Amino acid sequence: MNDAAKEREQQLVANGIANKIVEVDKGAVGQVVWDDALANLEARNIDWATDNIGQFLYDTSFFQYSFALDHQDRLFFATDIGQQAPLSIYTPFARSMHTAIKAARRKEAERRKKGIQLGSLKDPVQYHNLVRINGRVFVVVASLVEPDFGTVKQRYDRAPIVIAATQINDQFLQAFAQRYMLPDLKLRLDQQEDKRGTAQVDLNDDKGRYVATLEWTPGAPGTELALKLLAPTLVVILLFFGLMALFHRRSWRAAQQLIASEARASHLAYHDPLTGLPNRVMFFDRLGVALDQLRRNGTSIAVHCLDLDRFKEVNDTFGHQIGDELIVAASRRIAEVCRRSDTFARLSGDEFAIVQLDATPHAAARLAERIVESISLPMELSSGRVHVSCSIGVNLLTEGEVAAADALRHADLALYRSKNNGRAQYSFFEPEMDAAMRMRREIEGELREALNKGELNMVYQPQSDKSGKIAGVEALLRWKHPERGDISPAMFIPIAEECGLINELGMYTLREAFIASRQWQGLKVAVNISAAQLRMRDFPEKVGELVRECAVDPRTFEMEITEGLLLGDDPVTHGVLRQLRQMGFSIALDDFGTGYSSLSYLQRYPIDKIKIDRSFVANLGIEKESAAVVQAIVKLARALKLEVIAEGVETTEQRDQLIEIGCEEIQGYLYSRPVEAKQIDRMCDKPETLTSRRA
Repeated sequence: MNDAAKEREQQLVANGIANKIVEVDKGAVGQVVWDDALANLEARNIDWATDNIGQFLYDTSFFQYSFALDHQDRLFFATDIGQQAPLSIYTPFARSMHTAIKAARRKEAERRKKGIQLGSLKDPVQYHNLVRINGRVFVVVASLVEPDFGTVKQRYDRAPIVIAATQINDQFLQAFAQRYMLPDLKLRLDQQEDKRGTAQVDLNDDKGRYVATLEWTPGAPGTELALKLLAPTLVVILLFFGLMALFHRRSWRAAQQLIASEARASHLAYHDPLTGLPNRVMFFDRLGVALDQLRRNGTSIAVHCLDLDRFKEVNDTFGHQIGDELIVAASRRIAEVCRRSDTFARLSGDEFAIVQLDATPHAAARLAERIVESISLPMELSSGRVHVSCSIGVNLLTEGEVAAADALRHADLALYRSKNNGRAQYSFFEPEMDAAMRMRREIEGELREALNKGELNMVYQPQSDKSGKIAGVEALLRWKHPERGDISPAMFIPIAEECGLINELGMYTLREAFIASRQWQGLKVAVNISAAQLRMRDFPEKVGELVRECAVDPRTFEMEITEGLLLGDDPVTHGVLRQLRQMGFSIALDDFGTGYSSLSYLQRYPIDKIKIDRSFVANLGIEKESAAVVQAIVKLARALKLEVIAEGVETTEQRDQLIEIGCEEIQGYLYSRPVEAKQIDRMCDKPETLTSRRA
């Protein structure tokens, strides 16, 4: 613990001194990003420089030395503790500041090439170094002089540079030590190996050369904890021996009780306590025996995997007691249908399984049909009459060279097919099901790996106004697999939702969109949000942390949701959308018109925009009904004071008809396919319209 505490303190101090140097840099910003500074320093106004550079930086930020270099990097001004001094005092600093000055000039040339004329207090051109001179350590900052409002025009291609140096002295160390609670912090000028009982952080210059060392005594929480735990440990040891004696006394009685309950335990080991049916252990034992017989005499068997449809709904509505009654009643009905030679077991919850011996395809299908019919009849429970149904997966085995676990798994895959096909039915296992499931599992694993390695990438599809100028972009996630090639989001997004990756995937999409958006001034960025994310109560909090981390404005973002999310009127979803709206995000309803399109949820939920689905846009000019639907959607949006955008626009005829109807924004291949962020940068930099770009 002591070593861990020492490492944490050293890391904290290393980060702290780096932040402190950044604070020192900021102390000079106000005097160098200034129209007056540029005018007077280019004119070599020594009196002005003495008052406003030397004296000011000494009084406000404790810079002992201040220097000024002209556009040819020639020294013409120097001060010591705010007073004018000989230029020779700069000599010890000159060599150490050579790299910083070159970096500042390089950055200056880049800004001039980009056409940047004014400086910024938030992003000044500054570089620093650590210097040791005559046994004293200095933080030296080189700052490029820049105009802030542009009232003064720069005379030369290169601006003056102000160099300021502050000493890491006792006052500096005292302030730093108070901030990080290091009472004995000191500065050492000789480099030594790490000593036991002390912590140290080496300070190096911009070329990695040793300058000095910060040294202090680290905390010792391990020693303190050991002293505190000594007495309790002795007490625990005494209690342990006392309990051992008591345990020895009672163990004989427990052994007698164990022998008495052995028969009951043996029964419970192989039977379900609620229904009395064989449990999973006995099921696999009987299945193993049946497979052995199949291998010896070739008599086929069938494995049925069953579960009750709507069981969770009954259990949640009426309680666990009624749920247990339903399980017992259903198990009795299924047992009545099965033969005595069949093994009928309860595996877990509402999941049952049957091993059917001497099974032909017709016999297996007939048993499954009878079970479905039996369960579909009403059941009288203590809460009243209940209606449920049953879905079944059947695996017909004609050869015994298969493991028992695989035999049940294949039946479960067939059950999955029955569930997807509408429930209350049975399906036979087919090898394609296993291949499809294996493919999904492979893609799931590869998706996790791709997310961890950052192999997913973002593309952005421009959205234009009716004049053809870019008004926003929609952020879209893409996955180019190194072996499978491009994998459609329609394939990997549902897999992510099933395996619990969708929240991590969604936050990755938001982070990438936030970072990319900082390059695009005035563009609205639309990001798709999944149902799973909106059901997270802490989703707005996580989004807020991401907004602060990426330093973006929520008002420039649009959260796109599908209308299916609103149909359940979930209070959690409603609350999350309200919080996102209060943070500044706008809410858009994607694929509008393909679901139930209820007016009630358009009024209840904080919706700002609706997006017309591409299925209506594709039929514009082909089917009159499509134009009527689009027109109705636009009128509805206007009546509710909502914005409207159409997606999937591919022809000029579709665009013209949409604009004529009154749709203000357009998105589709007519203007651009989804492209990488750097191509959006070029679209924003050039004033041409998206239409002319496509042409």
